[in-house]
Amino acid sequence: MADLFSRAVSRGAEGLLMLPFKPDELYRVPTDDGAAIALGRYHARGERRYAEPVILCHGLGANRFHMDFDERYSLARHLARAGFEAWVLELRGRGLAGASSEFTFDDLAEHDVRAAIRTVLATGASQVLWVGHSKGGLTLYAHLARNPQAPVRAAVALGSPFTFAVQPGLRVFIRRIEPLLQLKSIPTRRITNIALFGAPPGPMTRYMMLADNMEPDVVRKALANVPADLSGGVVRQFARWINTHAFTSYDGSFDYQVPLSTVRQPFLLLAGSRDLLAPPLAVARAKEHLGGPVKVVVAGRAHGFAEDYGHADLVLGRRAPDEIFPLVETFLSAHATRV
Repeated sequence: MADLFSRAVSRGAEGLLMLPFKPDELYRVPTDDGAAIALGRYHARGERRYAEPVILCHGLGANRFHMDFDERYSLARHLARAGFEAWVLELRGRGLAGASSEFTFDDLAEHDVRAAIRTVLATGASQVLWVGHSKGGLTLYAHLARNPQAPVRAAVALGSPFTFAVQPGLRVFIRRIEPLLQLKSIPTRRITNIALFGAPPGPMTRYMMLADNMEPDVVRKALANVPADLSGGVVRQFARWINTHAFTSYDGSFDYQVPLSTVRQPFLLLAGSRDLLAPPLAVARAKEHLGGPVKVVVAGRAHGFAEDYGHADLVLGRRAPDEIFPLVETFLSAHATRV
């Protein structure tokens, strides 16, 4: 009976809450290791002003909809209206990218990022710009650590925790879910079954979003559309980082932090003042390792913002299109080539 109820609720959510994904062009691209990614391309609206396209990458447990939600809450479409060409990246193992065998964060950072950049450059650009939310920023850090000469002109990391040493609650959480860490895939997408009821109370919601900073309908639609199942390999790698405070490859043989001193690209690091998953100190820690110019912005009332921000609401917060998106646009336009 419970399963029947869950399926009925899920079908109701699908009818009422599901979002369309209609970029100007859609690509499904193979990676060098036999997986695939998906890319949705938005041409500049009106006159194209900048030569470098922008790749937008979602975070852990999310998919393409976090960076391209709807007309108001799409950072991709905001940048297209500003004169950029915007590419929404969906990493392997979810959504339009399709299912994939078990994989690690290293596979995403090396092969998925490489495939995305290569595909975008094939359209005629010589460099790209990058915007990543949470893990979407970490994947670029890791890619540049191994490929410091990658053709990335500048990048923005939104709520990307460079360290887990200042989030003790995460270690408690990892201990509680330890049995799940052995699974090939963790079915986090099941949360879509309760989307009609809004965000569930509890620590998971508090870490993932500041729900008070989001419109209730946006919360419900986000729960119905954004979640993606987690690869066991990726989660085990994150669990080790949380327990050891390291940022290393899956086998521990490569420290992603050390080579970042050779990375010269400009970065904007944006942190939510009330983000429990990626608090400002954790986000700003990347500045100590990156070799290029780094600007750190804390989004919160004490820093001149109209609202305090958490994690997912850095993109989906009610004022994010008015406060966060223009910051990203201004930074990218300052480092892009005018056409």
